[in-house]
Parts: sequence; structure tokens; C-alpha cells
Amino acid sequence: MFGIKPPRVETEIIVAEEILAGDRSIYTVIEVSALKAEDGKALGSWLVPLAMLIIEPGLQYAVSITGEEMPLEAILQLAPSLKYVMEKGRHIMEETWKNGS
Repeated sequence: MFGIKPPRVETEIIVAEEILAGDRSIYTVIEVSALKAEDGKALGSWLVPLAMLIIEPGLQYAVSITGEEMPLEAILQLAPSLKYVMEKGRHIMEETWKNGS
């Protein structure tokens, strides 16, 4: 219609920085969306928290923002980069147990 193109929405799922709470590490999975004009200029954006990965001594689990437990496989499908975070967390916990700290 008259050569005007509607704006497009670009969406990406990211993992926020680690939050430390005592001996727990918490990672929030967030959906980031941007409304962009044809020339690429941002017209607006919004963030939607989806889930949290919680790593504590001897335990790793995910919780959806609605408060329901979520299988780890489900959160890894949302944010595959969390696999690295989980492996890193597991390694740190194993080192802590070995050193008796």
C-alpha cells in the first residue's frame, strides 16, 4: 500500500548476568524484542522474563517465571548457551567439594 512497509519485530532470547544469592547462582532467561523500521532504526523494544536457572551445591534446576518447575531440557531449548553455564557451575561445585570449602 503506497510503498510503505510495516515495521518488523526482531526477537532474541538471552541469558542475563549471574546473580549470586548466598551459595546459589541464578541466571534469568529473557526474551528481548525490538520493533524496527525498514531502515533498521529502533522504534521500540520490550523484555519478557521467561525462566530462571538456579545452581546451588549439589542441585541445578529451572523455574518458569510463572513459578512452575521446568525441566532442564526445556530451559536449554529456550537458551542453549545455558549449557555452558551449567557445566561451569557443576565444575565450580565439584572443586568446592574437593577442597572442603
